[in-house]
Amino acid sequence: MGKLHELLAVEGDLKGQAQRDLHRALSLFTDGKGKLVGSLRSYQPLQEGGEDFADEVTLLASTVEAELDQVSSAFGRWMDAAVQKETTNRDTAADIVVDGVTIVENLPAPALLNLESKLAEIRKVYAAIPTNDPAERWEWAEQLGCWLSRPRTTYKTKKVPRAHVAYEATAEHPAQVQVFNEDVRVGEWTTVIESGMLTPQDKRRLLARLDVLARAVKQARQRANDIDAVNVEVAQKLFAFIRGE
Repeated sequence: MGKLHELLAVEGDLKGQAQRDLHRALSLFTDGKGKLVGSLRSYQPLQEGGEDFADEVTLLASTVEAELDQVSSAFGRWMDAAVQKETTNRDTAADIVVDGVTIVENLPAPALLNLESKLAEIRKVYAAIPTNDPAERWEWAEQLGCWLSRPRTTYKTKKVPRAHVAYEATAEHPAQVQVFNEDVRVGEWTTVIESGMLTPQDKRRLLARLDVLARAVKQARQRANDIDAVNVEVAQKLFAFIRGE
């Protein structure tokens, strides 16, 4: 009898082998039935001294019984490991502790494993948090509950026609005047950007705390699994019943 964490380490391999054997047998029973049939074809001349031919043999590759034995063996080891894990899990429990402070008490190993996966999903959200542009100067507005940028000023302009006298009038020629449009400021816009994002520092702080918690949950699960696995074997009895033994 080993530790529960040792059982968990090999459960995946047992599952993989069982599924491969199960798939092979299923494929054989449905599409490869010819391998379950063999033949021996022998020739006997009807006249003495007639031409003789060698026997034609098609070997029997396997039998249903042999395939079922292999499936029950591999699948049975996986089944027993799964039942031992679930039976032992009833007695597994540990606290989630961060820096000596207990966050949650006495959670069973399956719950801790579930928390690990949930925290991993949550981290994807936290990792995607957008942050304020560090090139901008931000001020926290307590009443608004958001960040405010420095005021930015832009000007509104209006095109005003102007005249430029290229040549003054003379007795012989009239004045030559060029008309053009000049952009003249008529007002100004003041823009303040509101941001509901986080600062990069706050984002890093949240991710760091989340990672600390995730490690604490993983450590708690490892402590919970450091117990002797319950030695339960059910596969042999179940397959014996199926075979009618």
